[in-house]
Amino acid sequence: MLFPSGERSSVAFLIVSIFCSIEFGLFSALTSPDLFFSFQQGFVWIRFPLYAAAAQVWLARDRDIRIVMLISMLTGMIIMCIILISEVIIEPKTRLTWPYGDLVPGGYIAKVSLPVFCVLIAIAISQKNKAGIISGIIGFLSIGVSILTGERTNFLLRACGGILASIVWKPKIPLLSMLILVEFLAVILVLNIRPDLKNRFGKEFIEHIPLPLSENIDKKPHWGAWRGGIQQGLETPIKGIGPSGTRYTCRNLDTNLPKWLPGKNYCGNHPHNYYIQLFAETGVVGLIIGISMFSSIIWTCFKARRENFECPMAATAFVVPFGLFFPIQQFGSFYGQWNNLFSWFAIAFAISQYQSWKKSKNTVN
Repeated sequence: MLFPSGERSSVAFLIVSIFCSIEFGLFSALTSPDLFFSFQQGFVWIRFPLYAAAAQVWLARDRDIRIVMLISMLTGMIIMCIILISEVIIEPKTRLTWPYGDLVPGGYIAKVSLPVFCVLIAIAISQKNKAGIISGIIGFLSIGVSILTGERTNFLLRACGGILASIVWKPKIPLLSMLILVEFLAVILVLNIRPDLKNRFGKEFIEHIPLPLSENIDKKPHWGAWRGGIQQGLETPIKGIGPSGTRYTCRNLDTNLPKWLPGKNYCGNHPHNYYIQLFAETGVVGLIIGISMFSSIIWTCFKARRENFECPMAATAFVVPFGLFFPIQQFGSFYGQWNNLFSWFAIAFAISQYQSWKKSKNTVN
């Protein structure tokens, strides 16, 4: 028996949607301009959602194990904050790169650490004691470091995720008001100390909002990436061009078409939006399957909140996939490696919060 009987219903739809997504992605790869590359990208992606499903069924069967995992995430977040603060002091720049030598440390802070950040903020806003104070200090320190990384989308993910987590678990209105005020003042302080960040999070950020809402739409690379994906999806609407295939086909698209879609295409490695990328690379069918998978993950995490509201880990678990899969934002590649590593680790931990409650019910029965 692959899964214990009481857990089958909680993972069945997730497993089905995962395998449907994988199989249809591989089917789309068969007609990709670069069959081997596209098939490989679609196939190796399997390890991320399967890890998430395994975490729910096997990895985190015991609450003590999940607490140890949470502590390890907290430790990693604090260490990363120290490293990045050191980089600001020793080698200041608009986009931080330590310790990877790449522009991804904000992704680690925002995604891997998102579950523990939500727990910290939830405790800080609900507890008028030492635990609440310590949680608040650590949470505010990490949100400040998120600004220093220069990664706008990841900062917004943490800021909005923290606010949502503070609202959904026993919030005390005075503490919630203080949280919003402190976050606002912290952002203003950092941006005034660092003029380069002020421009990046201010005028430059507004100019790069990936929506066709301005006269200079042709100069918006983020919208251009979205546009290229939308155009590719419209040209191969049923099955798409194959996983990661847009990096090869975007430059060959006629940007005068469709005439109703404003702007010009920007052809990078991918469309920078999960939903547009799924539409472009696996068509309408793959997009529907992907949305079903995202929805099942969010719902599974929300069931943990309903079953054990007293636990801040369970009560805020749904915030993690909700934030990571929120459609109107810039994403890494759906079939990529760095962002998937960070995102699916956090998603797996969030999903694991529901597993034990199904088990406990079966034990009682």
